[in-house]
Amino acid sequence: MHAVDAERVALSNQFFSKTVANLAENPRASVLIIDPSTYDQYRLTLVYERTERRGPVFERLRADVDMLAALEGMQDVFKLRAADIYRVLHIEQTPNARRRQQGPVLSTPSAGPPPQALAELSTRLARAADLDVLVTGAVRGLVDLFGYESATLLLLDEAGQHLFTIASHGYPHEGVGSEVALGDGVIGLAGERCRPVRVGNLRQLSKYSRTVRRAFDAQRAEGPGPDIPVPDLPDVQSQIAVPALALGQLLGVLAVESTRAVAFSEADEVALQVVATVLAGAIEAARSQERLAAPQPATAPVPEPATAAAARASGTRVRFYEVDGSTFIDGDYLIKGVAGRLLWALLGHHQREGRVEFTNREMRLDPSLDLPAYRDNFESRLILLKRRLDERNAPIRIDKTSRGCFRLLVDGPLVLERA
Repeated sequence: MHAVDAERVALSNQFFSKTVANLAENPRASVLIIDPSTYDQYRLTLVYERTERRGPVFERLRADVDMLAALEGMQDVFKLRAADIYRVLHIEQTPNARRRQQGPVLSTPSAGPPPQALAELSTRLARAADLDVLVTGAVRGLVDLFGYESATLLLLDEAGQHLFTIASHGYPHEGVGSEVALGDGVIGLAGERCRPVRVGNLRQLSKYSRTVRRAFDAQRAEGPGPDIPVPDLPDVQSQIAVPALALGQLLGVLAVESTRAVAFSEADEVALQVVATVLAGAIEAARSQERLAAPQPATAPVPEPATAAAARASGTRVRFYEVDGSTFIDGDYLIKGVAGRLLWALLGHHQREGRVEFTNREMRLDPSLDLPAYRDNFESRLILLKRRLDERNAPIRIDKTSRGCFRLLVDGPLVLERA
């Protein structure tokens, strides 16, 4: 429901076929609304006036309905049909047992981060020497300097269909490598529309969208590799997702979350847009430097630490699925897509030729990675692969040795299986 003016409200009409029939017979209605900050409840007595199928009120409601649909992947069936306009005849505050028991539960929207925090974060991003430091500093700065509970940065993949998590901070699990399809959820909707999306009562909205979802049997196809869970907070209530644009193109999405209802204000949204813009420009600059930089001589190899894997006679088993690049290490899922194909290519060179030293430039030209000719995201995928290997404490690691160069470290023999 949205306020239209001082006397009218608009209700979204997407499944209300019975309501429409009832209103045709008797144009009166009653609506109960709840303040998510205080749990105050109000009953509105309404009289139906008209229906709108275009215009600013319709567009405001459509944005909300699209967000609800995105929470449960219901975009194809959960669409706004019309905006029904009602005149308010009476407003009555109703008793609330929860409030009487708990007392007022106030959740005041923040005033936004102070300008000093925004300046400090911008300075940190400007000092970042490479893409890895840049993305890590961005999400940590939002938590440490801005005071947000958690932050996530996702980048657009090569096909322009999904966003993949490159860095996060403040979550129980890092979720690096997890993917969100454009249009799915708050994050996917912000990426698809290239517009900020702010939600202050996510628990209630998710409950409503799940109720609608149970009426349908939509199924998602799965590949050989399972999906990595997207990082999230338990009992998340508020979320902002803003697009990161560079040269007019979507580069990724920056998102923050809170367990408090209505925790974010328009000031937070504006500050995050500034950070996302600065971050997008810095990412694009870092990628350009990596592409143009001539490979530098690698430093001396470091001794490989002994691990349990080295002692196993059978070696580490790496299984690779060609269909989507899904890669498993000793039966445990690691990664898929470009990052999975990259690891498989590196391990192939290592097994056939005994190589451990590689350059970004030569691997970018490897046709097996199936990279696009423009904006190939190679550095992002390399960082993603490195973090997933480190996160799983795998017997295979990647170390950056100099600009445009990296080393593959393998503890013990390998058994490579192509599926």
